[in-house]
Amino acid sequence: MVDDKFWEVVRRFNLLMKSAIEGPNCLDMCNGDCCSIKIDVPKILAEEYIERGYAIKNDFIRSDVFSFKLRFDDEKRKCFLCDKKINGCLVHSSGIKPPQCWIYPTNFSNPENKEISCKKASGWKIIDTEKAKEAEDLLKYYVFLCQLEAKSEIRSIMERIIKSLSNGSLKSLLKNTPPSQISGFKDSWDCFTILPSEGISLQLKKFCQRYNKACETVTQNFMECKSICDKVSDAIIDFLQQNLYNYVNKKGADIAGEYLLNELNFEK
Repeated sequence: MVDDKFWEVVRRFNLLMKSAIEGPNCLDMCNGDCCSIKIDVPKILAEEYIERGYAIKNDFIRSDVFSFKLRFDDEKRKCFLCDKKINGCLVHSSGIKPPQCWIYPTNFSNPENKEISCKKASGWKIIDTEKAKEAEDLLKYYVFLCQLEAKSEIRSIMERIIKSLSNGSLKSLLKNTPPSQISGFKDSWDCFTILPSEGISLQLKKFCQRYNKACETVTQNFMECKSICDKVSDAIIDFLQQNLYNYVNKKGADIAGEYLLNELNFEK
């Protein structure tokens, strides 16, 4: 992604939409219902939010559309950027608000100039169709740039695995997690972590039996095993190094950063 071109598109889009739409002030009168939409963002935008203090790395989850999606706060039922103190979005006036957020609820077309209502406010309408049209074209280019970056992020997946191995974080997680609590692996901001199972997972049992046949706990009571031994954790790491990149190449961005053991054919 060409950084200068990206920021030119995002800032221009923000300026256009501010003047193309007329309506109530979101920050004054609504409860942020548009913040209930789950939004994908490129890494370059996520990095800027972190730099400005709007977010931390854990606020971004790998996406199957762009590089990341904004963390959804299940307790608030809204995007994490929705701040109750200001009754609205933290980045609303930043000039770099995600373009997708601007088009709710008006979209880009209102040929009859009707008022468009969202859940909490009425009176939205497009007052400058030329600016709205220019913004619509910019959004298409924005999506193109974001998709280019997402492909680059997929290609750099092995760098994140290597980092997780070199700093010992992945092996430490494996050694301190019961095998029955692991359903796969997760690609986070810059490293790999364990994807915990929602209940009991038996996906690692055959893998453990193959690489540590002498382990009586695995054979007799797998669910009582408290930690993955060195033999098995080394075998898992080796498997990831040899197989994950090809798996990602085959699947593309559809994985959304989560790699389930059963899909990786770990038991074979």
